[in-house]
Amino acid sequence: MEAAEDIEKRQRILARTPLFQHVEKRHIQDIATKSLFKSFKNKQEIFALNDKAHSFFLIIEGWVKLYRMTREGEEAIINVFAPGETFAEAAVFSSRQVYPVNAQAVEKTEVLEIPRTLFVNKIKEDSDFALHILGSISARQHSLIQQIEQVTVKSAPQRIGAFLLRLCPPEQTSNIAVELPYDKSLIARRLNIQPETFSRALAKLKPYGVVQQGRQIIVMNTEKLSDFCDIDDRDKPC
Repeated sequence: MEAAEDIEKRQRILARTPLFQHVEKRHIQDIATKSLFKSFKNKQEIFALNDKAHSFFLIIEGWVKLYRMTREGEEAIINVFAPGETFAEAAVFSSRQVYPVNAQAVEKTEVLEIPRTLFVNKIKEDSDFALHILGSISARQHSLIQQIEQVTVKSAPQRIGAFLLRLCPPEQTSNIAVELPYDKSLIARRLNIQPETFSRALAKLKPYGVVQQGRQIIVMNTEKLSDFCDIDDRDKPC
Protein backbone atom coordinates (compact mmCIF):
# COMPACT_ATOMS: atom_id res chain seq x y z
CA MET A 1 0.00 0.00 0.00
CA GLU A 2 1.27 3.46 -0.90
CA ALA A 3 2.57 5.61 1.96
CA ALA A 4 0.21 8.39 3.06
CA GLU A 5 3.09 10.90 3.08
CA ASP A 6 3.65 10.36 -0.67
CA ILE A 7 0.01 11.20 -1.41
CA GLU A 8 0.19 14.24 0.88
CA LYS A 9 3.35 15.40 -0.91
CA ARG A 10 1.56 15.15 -4.27
CA GLN A 11 -1.37 17.14 -2.86
CA ARG A 12 0.94 19.96 -1.77
CA ILE A 13 2.67 20.01 -5.16
CA LEU A 14 -0.63 20.08 -7.07
CA ALA A 15 -2.10 22.82 -4.87
CA ARG A 16 0.85 25.12 -5.70
CA THR A 17 0.56 24.56 -9.44
CA PRO A 18 -1.18 27.33 -11.47
CA LEU A 19 -3.36 24.76 -13.25
CA PHE A 20 -4.82 23.51 -9.96
CA GLN A 21 -4.42 26.46 -7.56
CA HIS A 22 -8.14 27.26 -7.33
CA VAL A 23 -9.49 23.74 -7.76
CA GLU A 24 -11.58 22.22 -4.95
CA LYS A 25 -9.65 20.18 -2.40
CA ARG A 26 -11.55 16.97 -3.24
CA HIS A 27 -10.26 17.13 -6.81
CA ILE A 28 -6.70 17.72 -5.60
CA GLN A 29 -6.96 14.72 -3.27
CA ASP A 30 -8.31 12.47 -6.02
CA ILE A 31 -5.69 13.51 -8.57
CA ALA A 32 -2.92 13.10 -5.97
CA THR A 33 -4.10 9.56 -5.18
CA LYS A 34 -4.16 8.47 -8.83
CA SER A 35 -1.08 10.23 -10.19
CA LEU A 36 2.49 8.92 -10.13
CA PHE A 37 5.99 10.27 -9.51
CA LYS A 38 8.38 9.51 -12.37
CA SER A 39 12.09 10.26 -12.75
CA PHE A 40 14.08 10.76 -15.96
CA LYS A 41 17.80 11.08 -16.63
CA ASN A 42 19.31 13.93 -18.62
CA LYS A 43 18.37 13.54 -22.33
CA GLN A 44 15.95 10.66 -21.57
CA GLU A 45 12.79 10.65 -23.68
CA ILE A 46 9.52 11.12 -21.79
CA PHE A 47 7.36 10.43 -24.82
CA ALA A 48 7.75 10.44 -28.59
CA LEU A 49 5.79 11.96 -31.46
CA ASN A 50 2.56 9.99 -32.09
CA ASP A 51 2.81 7.97 -28.86
CA LYS A 52 -0.58 7.32 -27.26
CA ALA A 53 -1.45 10.32 -25.05
CA HIS A 54 -2.43 8.50 -21.88
CA SER A 55 -1.22 11.26 -19.48
CA PHE A 56 -0.02 14.80 -19.07
CA PHE A 57 2.75 15.94 -16.73
CA LEU A 58 3.69 18.39 -13.99
CA ILE A 59 7.40 19.16 -13.56
CA ILE A 60 8.59 18.93 -9.96
CA GLU A 61 12.32 19.24 -10.61
CA GLY A 62 14.36 19.75 -13.76
CA TRP A 63 13.47 21.05 -17.24
CA VAL A 64 11.69 19.44 -20.19
CA LYS A 65 11.90 20.38 -23.87
CA LEU A 66 9.22 19.70 -26.46
CA TYR A 67 10.53 19.40 -29.99
CA ARG A 68 10.00 18.02 -33.47
CA MET A 69 12.53 16.95 -36.10
CA THR A 70 12.54 18.83 -39.40
CA ARG A 71 12.93 17.15 -42.80
CA GLU A 72 16.54 18.30 -42.75
CA GLY A 73 17.12 16.40 -39.50
CA GLU A 74 17.29 19.57 -37.39
CA GLU A 75 15.72 19.72 -33.95
CA ALA A 76 12.98 22.40 -33.83
CA ILE A 77 12.32 23.47 -30.23
CA ILE A 78 8.62 24.00 -29.54
CA ASN A 79 9.01 24.99 -25.89
CA VAL A 80 11.00 24.37 -22.73
CA PHE A 81 9.11 23.92 -19.45
CA ALA A 82 10.28 24.71 -15.93
CA PRO A 83 9.53 23.30 -12.44
CA GLY A 84 5.92 24.02 -11.49
CA GLU A 85 4.72 24.00 -15.09
CA THR A 86 2.54 21.40 -16.78
CA PHE A 87 2.90 20.12 -20.33
CA ALA A 88 1.06 17.88 -22.83
CA GLU A 89 -2.41 18.99 -21.63
CA ALA A 90 -3.39 19.71 -25.25
CA ALA A 91 -2.94 16.05 -26.12
CA VAL A 92 -5.53 15.19 -23.46
CA PHE A 93 -8.20 17.02 -25.47
CA SER A 94 -7.01 15.90 -28.91
CA SER A 95 -9.42 13.71 -30.87
CA ARG A 96 -6.44 11.67 -32.07
CA GLN A 97 -5.25 11.17 -28.46
CA VAL A 98 -1.57 11.12 -29.47
CA TYR A 99 1.33 13.40 -28.56
CA PRO A 100 2.01 15.86 -31.41
CA VAL A 101 5.65 16.39 -30.35
CA ASN A 102 8.57 14.67 -28.62
CA ALA A 103 9.38 15.38 -24.95
CA GLN A 104 12.84 14.99 -23.45
CA ALA A 105 14.37 15.77 -20.05
CA VAL A 106 16.99 18.52 -20.35
CA GLU A 107 18.59 17.47 -17.07
CA LYS A 108 17.77 15.04 -14.26
CA THR A 109 14.03 15.55 -13.97
CA GLU A 110 11.16 14.45 -11.75
CA VAL A 111 7.56 14.77 -12.90
CA LEU A 112 4.09 13.95 -11.70
CA GLU A 113 2.20 11.91 -14.31
CA ILE A 114 -1.56 12.65 -14.34
CA PRO A 115 -3.82 10.12 -16.13
CA ARG A 116 -5.82 11.41 -19.09
CA THR A 117 -8.95 9.42 -18.22
CA LEU A 118 -9.11 10.84 -14.69
CA PHE A 119 -8.69 14.40 -15.95
CA VAL A 120 -11.30 14.10 -18.73
CA ASN A 121 -13.85 12.52 -16.38
CA LYS A 122 -13.48 15.40 -13.93
CA ILE A 123 -14.05 17.92 -16.71
CA LYS A 124 -17.23 16.06 -17.74
CA GLU A 125 -18.52 15.79 -14.17
CA ASP A 126 -17.82 19.28 -12.79
CA SER A 127 -18.49 22.44 -14.80
CA ASP A 128 -16.57 24.64 -12.31
CA PHE A 129 -13.52 22.41 -12.69
CA ALA A 130 -13.89 22.56 -16.48
CA LEU A 131 -14.17 26.38 -16.51
CA HIS A 132 -11.08 26.73 -14.34
CA ILE A 133 -9.08 24.46 -16.65
CA LEU A 134 -10.28 26.41 -19.71
CA GLY A 135 -9.18 29.64 -18.01
CA SER A 136 -5.73 28.19 -17.34
CA ILE A 137 -5.42 27.01 -20.93
CA SER A 138 -6.45 30.48 -22.14
CA ALA A 139 -3.66 32.02 -20.03
CA ARG A 140 -1.20 29.52 -21.52
CA GLN A 141 -2.39 30.55 -24.99
CA HIS A 142 -1.61 34.18 -24.17
CA SER A 143 1.85 33.12 -23.05
CA LEU A 144 2.37 31.27 -26.34
CA ILE A 145 1.40 34.40 -28.29
CA GLN A 146 4.03 36.34 -26.35
CA GLN A 147 6.65 33.74 -27.23
CA ILE A 148 5.76 33.92 -30.93
CA GLU A 149 6.03 37.72 -30.80
CA GLN A 150 9.43 37.51 -29.13
CA VAL A 151 10.95 35.17 -31.71
CA THR A 152 9.44 36.88 -34.77
CA VAL A 153 9.40 40.61 -33.98
CA LYS A 154 12.06 41.35 -31.36
CA SER A 155 15.82 41.47 -31.92
CA ALA A 156 18.10 38.73 -30.60
CA PRO A 157 19.28 40.83 -27.60
CA GLN A 158 15.64 41.65 -26.75
CA ARG A 159 14.70 37.95 -26.86
CA ILE A 160 17.56 37.09 -24.51
CA GLY A 161 16.62 39.99 -22.23
CA ALA A 162 13.01 38.81 -22.02
CA PHE A 163 14.22 35.28 -21.25
CA LEU A 164 16.40 36.59 -18.40
CA LEU A 165 13.53 38.66 -17.00
CA ARG A 166 11.43 35.54 -16.78
CA LEU A 167 14.09 34.01 -14.51
CA CYS A 168 14.16 37.02 -12.17
CA PRO A 169 12.14 36.75 -8.92
CA PRO A 170 9.19 39.20 -9.23
CA GLU A 171 9.90 40.71 -5.80
CA GLN A 172 13.44 41.75 -6.81
CA THR A 173 14.26 44.61 -9.16
CA SER A 174 18.02 45.11 -8.89
CA ASN A 175 21.32 43.22 -8.63
CA ILE A 176 19.75 39.84 -9.39
CA ALA A 177 22.03 36.86 -9.96
CA VAL A 178 20.42 34.63 -12.58
CA GLU A 179 21.82 31.19 -13.34
CA LEU A 180 21.17 29.90 -16.84
CA PRO A 181 18.95 26.86 -16.30
CA TYR A 182 20.26 24.82 -19.22
CA ASP A 183 22.80 24.85 -22.03
CA LYS A 184 23.25 28.08 -24.00
CA SER A 185 22.79 26.26 -27.30
CA LEU A 186 19.33 25.08 -26.21
CA ILE A 187 18.41 28.59 -25.02
CA ALA A 188 19.53 29.92 -28.41
CA ARG A 189 17.45 27.39 -30.34
CA ARG A 190 14.45 28.06 -28.13
CA LEU A 191 14.75 31.80 -28.88
CA ASN A 192 15.39 31.17 -32.60
CA ILE A 193 18.94 32.54 -32.40
CA GLN A 194 21.97 30.97 -34.05
CA PRO A 195 23.99 29.34 -31.21
CA GLU A 196 27.24 30.85 -32.52
CA THR A 197 25.80 34.39 -32.21
CA PHE A 198 24.21 33.93 -28.77
CA SER A 199 27.20 35.25 -26.78
CA ARG A 200 27.52 38.32 -29.01
CA ALA A 201 23.82 39.09 -28.61
CA LEU A 202 24.10 38.64 -24.83
CA ALA A 203 27.06 41.06 -24.73
CA LYS A 204 24.88 43.73 -26.37
CA LEU A 205 22.78 43.81 -23.19
CA LYS A 206 25.66 45.26 -21.12
CA PRO A 207 24.50 48.89 -21.62
CA TYR A 208 21.16 47.81 -20.15
CA GLY A 209 22.66 46.44 -16.95
CA VAL A 210 23.29 42.79 -17.87
CA VAL A 211 26.72 41.39 -16.94
CA GLN A 212 27.87 37.81 -17.53
CA GLN A 213 29.94 36.03 -14.90
CA GLY A 214 30.48 32.47 -16.11
CA ARG A 215 27.17 30.62 -16.18
CA GLN A 216 25.68 33.29 -13.95
CA ILE A 217 24.14 36.49 -15.32
CA ILE A 218 23.75 39.64 -13.20
CA VAL A 219 20.69 41.77 -13.99
CA MET A 220 21.42 45.16 -12.46
CA ASN A 221 18.00 46.74 -13.06
CA THR A 222 14.91 44.91 -14.30
CA GLU A 223 13.07 48.14 -15.19
CA LYS A 224 15.87 49.27 -17.49
CA LEU A 225 16.04 45.85 -19.14
CA SER A 226 12.24 45.70 -19.48
CA ASP A 227 12.24 49.09 -21.21
CA PHE A 228 14.84 47.88 -23.71
CA CYS A 229 12.88 44.67 -24.35
CA ASP A 230 9.64 46.68 -24.71
CA ILE A 231 7.94 44.83 -21.86
CA ASP A 232 5.66 46.40 -19.25
CA ASP A 233 3.76 45.08 -16.22
CA ARG A 234 0.79 44.08 -18.35
CA ASP A 235 2.91 42.02 -20.70
CA LYS A 236 5.48 40.09 -18.69
CA PRO A 237 7.80 37.77 -20.61
CA CYS A 238 6.54 34.26 -20.99
